Amino acid sequence: MNTIAYRLTTPTQPASRGISTVLRLALGAVWLVAGLLKVNDPDGMLRSVRAFRILPEALVQPVAYGVPFLEIALGVLLVVGLAVRVTALVSALMFAVYIAAIASAAARGLRIDCGCFSSGGDLTADAPTHYTSELVRDSLLLAAAALLAWRPGGYLAVDRILDKPVNDRSRSDTDGFEF
Repeated sequence: MNTIAYRLTTPTQPASRGISTVLRLALGAVWLVAGLLKVNDPDGMLRSVRAFRILPEALVQPVAYGVPFLEIALGVLLVVGLAVRVTALVSALMFAVYIAAIASAAARGLRIDCGCFSSGGDLTADAPTHYTSELVRDSLLLAAAALLAWRPGGYLAVDRILDKPVNDRSRSDTDGFEF
């Protein structure tokens, strides 16, 4: 017997589970790459956060040092499939904040590199900005995170083991290895 919560959070179609799995692993990889590239460059992160000119100076350092570790944590949780819905919601919130920050920088005429996958900071006068591509990329990632938050149940996820009701031994839709 399935619980209502289990049915709402677990897609029953193999294609839906597959899409959820691909989204989860792709978002996890994005977070891991972004976080790992930033964690070894704290000075670059400080330049990047400061360049947006949004936060008071007292918050620049904690945010600059904390964001890479948060991104790595989100990536690890998504790759292993633990707390997928919550992690996807936090991911969506992070992407929304990134979109707002980039749009704010563009609207205020700042010429910066967002530092999303590199050391960011102020650009020289002749260097091009990439606001449009950054906004499109982050909007697509936000949509993927929102979709994953809505349908988090995919294959190869620890959540599937933890969320599965104990008395659900007679499921007939176990079409292969689904963990």
